[in-house]
Formats: sequence, C-alpha cells, structure tokens
Amino acid sequence: MSMEAVQAVIGRAVTDSEFRQKLIDNASEACVDYDLTQDELDALEALDSSSLITFAGTLDHRISKSGGRGFLSG
Repeated sequence: MSMEAVQAVIGRAVTDSEFRQKLIDNASEACVDYDLTQDELDALEALDSSSLITFAGTLDHRISKSGGRGFLSG
C-alpha cells in the first residue's frame, strides 16, 4: 500500500473542491493518476463525503485552492 499516495489524495481532496467532488462521485476515476491499490481505492470510495466536506470547510482559505491561488497545482 502506498500511504504517501493516499495522503496526497486526501490532502488534495480537502484543499481542492473540484477534485473533492470528483473523488466523492467516483474515486477510481478521480485517482487515475495516483498509484493506488484496489484496497486503497475501495477505502477512498468509502470515505464519508459529508465529513470530508465539513473538514474542508474548516480550513483557512489561504490553504484552499478555492480560496485564491492556494498552494497546490492541478
């Protein structure tokens, strides 16, 4: 399992609202560029979307892609 890839996906999901919605809609499709196992994809599919959205909403706008330039590209 690639913990770094999973962490990257989750980090991106909480800072990038467009990616977050893609992940919620279809994790396998959203994560095509990440080296994830099927177990990891299944776990990402099982994420509680409302908790993910709520957590993302608590982040300072300066570290969110939707809050300006953000710090992540993509």
